[in-house]
Amino acid sequence: MKRFSFSLQKLLDLRLFREKEAEIALGKAIAEREKIQQELEEIARERVSWTYSRTSGTSIQDLLSIERYISRLDTKKEELLEHLAAAELVVEQARENWMTATRERQVISKLKEKKTGIWHKEMLDEEAEVLDDISNSVYSSKTN
Repeated sequence: MKRFSFSLQKLLDLRLFREKEAEIALGKAIAEREKIQQELEEIARERVSWTYSRTSGTSIQDLLSIERYISRLDTKKEELLEHLAAAELVVEQARENWMTATRERQVISKLKEKKTGIWHKEMLDEEAEVLDDISNSVYSSKTN
């Protein structure tokens, strides 16, 4: 009985490699999006903190400094929101690439499973045939 050999194994390996690459790219895109979201949350916390500090009795100079800092935080928040929107697009594109790579790999994997099943059935049929031949030869040698 010969070993099973899948003629498209190199293609399957390539598709697996591309799927892993797409999965890694998706992970990186999600990590970048999460980083931006964390920065936005940090800015929101900082803004709230500085907003409350305005209410305490401080000088006009301190109030102006706080206002400028809050304004700068708002500007940074707007920039980060733009980056977040771009990161969301990158995540969606990476997810689509990963899904495509997964589908392409699954097609070849299912073909391999089908071919393996056919090979296994042929091996069982061949084994049964050999066993029949052996039992027939034993039976015919006993009758002679």
